[in-house]
Amino acid sequence: MFGRKYDLLFFFLPAVLGLLLFSIWRFTALGTSVLWTILLLEAFGAGAFHWGPTWFAYFDKKNRDYWKTQPVKMTVFYFGPPILMTVSILGNVYYPWLIQLFTMIWALQHLIQQNVGILLLYHNQGRGEAIVDRPTEMRSQQVPAIFFASIFYWRYFFGAPQNELCYFVGAVLLAASAYYVGKYLYLFSKQVKEGASINVPALSFWALSVLAFLPFAFFGKRFDDSFLIPVTMHWFQYIGLNYMLVRNKYLTGEDNRINLPKFSPLALFLITCGMGVLTLATIKVALHMPGVTPVMTQMIAGVYLGVANIHYLLDAFLWRFREEHARKTILPFLLADRKKNQASVA
Repeated sequence: MFGRKYDLLFFFLPAVLGLLLFSIWRFTALGTSVLWTILLLEAFGAGAFHWGPTWFAYFDKKNRDYWKTQPVKMTVFYFGPPILMTVSILGNVYYPWLIQLFTMIWALQHLIQQNVGILLLYHNQGRGEAIVDRPTEMRSQQVPAIFFASIFYWRYFFGAPQNELCYFVGAVLLAASAYYVGKYLYLFSKQVKEGASINVPALSFWALSVLAFLPFAFFGKRFDDSFLIPVTMHWFQYIGLNYMLVRNKYLTGEDNRINLPKFSPLALFLITCGMGVLTLATIKVALHMPGVTPVMTQMIAGVYLGVANIHYLLDAFLWRFREEHARKTILPFLLADRKKNQASVA
């Protein structure tokens, strides 16, 4: 997509990094230190750091002008964040289990859809490569993720009860996962036999996406350590995508730079990302302040959940490529490097 080294660094190696971090945390003495735990849970700052690109979009005047002309976008981008923050804080005070479960499920959907979107970007439409129909491709990633997540929820929320209903649900999800993965592989191999070429990075990323949540099912004893590996992959993928968007859209494009404040686009991007880290640090400090009551603790934790939920909400609308605005303002700049590489080869 962006070059062999860059893609390996941001889209594939984070899986190895996640496994390494998890292993150090669980199986070495270093993993018991408080500082290591804090760094680990945020993948050395990448967790909060990746909130920043979501807010960077607000600095683009073209985005703001478009949102103001669309009632739905106006509601989502201007009224949605404060409403969602209020709901998250109050929900974590009065119904903490409900708002936490809601956030966990939304986080899962958020990660799955990013994998689906990245795989779509890897495809070269109209160049003779094997590309399975989109519904099958999506289901082959989504259903296994739901199956693996259901195993985690079975362990985490219900204590892994041994009953026929759990086994039945698990068997149905496993069968559905096998069906869609098998269907994908059958259709893919059929196209290859008919002469279509194999896009190795795309196929590799598909396999990585199918297995991305397997550690979530079987590794770890709590939500944070079980989620560590797939979330580490997600964080670095998101940072990699957004850095390239900023670089190709604003650093090399004067026409788009005028829509930003008169400031270095890269510096603005880093400052915005740094604000995410500062937000997380403020939340952690507030949780350990003297005199914090249990209710205040729930409210502060609700702020964290609120920031995460706002990220999921805005991201879902920012990257909706079926809409013309996203196709024109984001997609061309993510595909620019690949088109240059294809032109040079030709």
